[in-house]
Amino acid sequence: MLHRVYSRASALGMALLLVISLVGGSFSSGAGTAAAAASGSSASAAASSSSVSATEAVYSAAEYVLSQGVTSDWQAIGLAQAGYQLPASYVTSLESQVKTGAAKFSATDYARTVLAVKAAGQDPTSFAGVNLVEKVYGNTGLKGTLNGYVFSLIALGSGDYSIPAGAVWTKDKLVQRILKSQNSDGGFTLIAGSASDPDMTAMALTALSPYKGQADVDAAGKKAVAWLSKQQSSNGGYGASSESAAQAVIALSAYGIDPAGADFTKNGATLVSRLLSFRLADGSFSHTLGGGSNVLATEQALEALAAYGLYAKGNGNLYDFTANPLAAKPKVQVRVDVEGPTASIGGGTVYSGIALDALNKLAQAEGFAVETKSSSFGIFVAGIGGVGSARFGGYDGWMYTIQRGGKWLNVYDAVDQLTLQAGDHLVFYYGDYGVTKLVDSVTYQPAEPKEGTPLQVTVSSLAWDFDGNPVTAGAAGVTVSIGGKTAVTDGKGVASFGSDLPPGSQTVEITGYKENAVPSVVRYTGSVKVTALTIFTDEKQISPWAVASVHAVYNSKLMEGVGSGKPTFAPKAKITRAQFAALLLRLTGNEPSASGTASFSDVKAGSWYYGYVVKAKALGLIGGVTTTSFKPDAYITRQDMAVMIARAYKLSPLTKTTFTDSGKISSYALNAVNAMTEKGYMTGIGSAFDPQGLVTREMAAVVASRLP
Repeated sequence: MLHRVYSRASALGMALLLVISLVGGSFSSGAGTAAAAASGSSASAAASSSSVSATEAVYSAAEYVLSQGVTSDWQAIGLAQAGYQLPASYVTSLESQVKTGAAKFSATDYARTVLAVKAAGQDPTSFAGVNLVEKVYGNTGLKGTLNGYVFSLIALGSGDYSIPAGAVWTKDKLVQRILKSQNSDGGFTLIAGSASDPDMTAMALTALSPYKGQADVDAAGKKAVAWLSKQQSSNGGYGASSESAAQAVIALSAYGIDPAGADFTKNGATLVSRLLSFRLADGSFSHTLGGGSNVLATEQALEALAAYGLYAKGNGNLYDFTANPLAAKPKVQVRVDVEGPTASIGGGTVYSGIALDALNKLAQAEGFAVETKSSSFGIFVAGIGGVGSARFGGYDGWMYTIQRGGKWLNVYDAVDQLTLQAGDHLVFYYGDYGVTKLVDSVTYQPAEPKEGTPLQVTVSSLAWDFDGNPVTAGAAGVTVSIGGKTAVTDGKGVASFGSDLPPGSQTVEITGYKENAVPSVVRYTGSVKVTALTIFTDEKQISPWAVASVHAVYNSKLMEGVGSGKPTFAPKAKITRAQFAALLLRLTGNEPSASGTASFSDVKAGSWYYGYVVKAKALGLIGGVTTTSFKPDAYITRQDMAVMIARAYKLSPLTKTTFTDSGKISSYALNAVNAMTEKGYMTGIGSAFDPQGLVTREMAAVVASRLP
């Protein structure tokens, strides 16, 4: 429940530190206080200004791509270098592509795939049974346009690969091939002899960047940088598209030059500001100003912004996967909820790699403030949404925990160090150690609630003792709300609801709010499905004593409706001997025979009941009217129904039941009638049993619902 666990020996000391913290000292509140990222800072989620920072833009672009599904290797590279965990589905798809198509890959396909595999955290020298790096350095078909040489060099420089000295293409050979392609003005072009263009110049500069320590590369690189600066227009970019600006940002970041610096600022506009001008409200990017969302523009902008972020950290090479500073704590999708002392403050899904960042992202999205403070024990959350610590004069304050894989974790890490995993449920809550507990489990009786049936909800709470051992107990005195109805749990944690719960999927909320005190449990929300009673077209014809049973056997598929279209039950219709044999099989969990021979001459093959009667006879559940006749279409009598059920459930009477018409009960049925009425499965009609009375569908439903 808390973010730190201390031994019993340290508990007193931590309590003292908590007191110092609450009265204004420099210590944290110890066990159970939520830490934050910046000393003495206050993070507010007020509406952002009209200009979006590059950091905000890379996050929104990444999350836009993730929301649409990762469909390209360039998207994967941008996501990985922006610090996001790639979806497992993408990695599976990539593996399938290599297995089935690697033999037909072009040089750029191999190079791109090396980068994608590396971005996914896999080994390109052994992926899906293929050494992709060898396919790059051993490619005898590499020729033609500059693009293949550029990306082959980028791929070979993306990791620490062993490249044989005699390889068809070493990194040095590729460097020299690219240098020979530089135009006299310093730029590069896709096809030799053509005029230099920004995109190809940027790509070549990106490929050469790791080798700028070489004199020839340094000279060529400086000429390329100067050419890109000279070609930059007054709007800060190159032409009307966003992609050229994106490629230039990638190249300059890799080369160690600020794309928003003085050399790349024209008329007050920089390469970065030009790129951001194409950003749309949903985080995606357009190809041209005023255009709609464009896949290629978005993935290239994501890569460029990721590279710019890496540049700020000291290594702006987008394609260098040897030391990605974000890889240790990749951003994953998590659920964050903030529960205050009297109400929920906010909740939602965010992408983050650490707990504090997740909280701040939610705060920014929902517009509440997060106050943080520092102490000699670390940084902690002092307030959320205007709610500060020690509101109730005790050791109360902001705490946090994680639910992972359906289990609550007793977290040790500080909030700015806690690494998150995909699917985590991170909860910040206002409480007090040992007082405010977590809802550990919620169970229902019946397990599948039904409309018109009373329901019991059992709530179990969880806490940890000072040795870190989990302690569970019934959550007494908490409020459970379902579908607008509320109940309070008893001493064992059980809340009882009547039969008036509305049908459908209902929200379940459990709270332990107290007046002038911390909550006894952290607010819990879940859902439960209350199965609706089927309303038959002839609902009003069902006798009141049979309504619940009719719906119960219908919902459990023991009995079906009649006819087609809207459900009709025909409650007063008589049930035949064949129909009751089928009901007996369902009640006892048996299936009709797919083969076999009926011993009754009037049970014909091809009839709907043939398999039911054959199986019921084989199991000894039924007998014939005579040795050769079953009379499947004859209506079943009350005494014969008693006989069939007693056989199926092996019932014998302990006492003799006396009815006024006992003399009318056939001798073969007497024990069965006594057993059935003794168990309460059947009852008399007044003081009589009416053995020859015919069984209606609603009567059969009532008896079927009573059977175990």
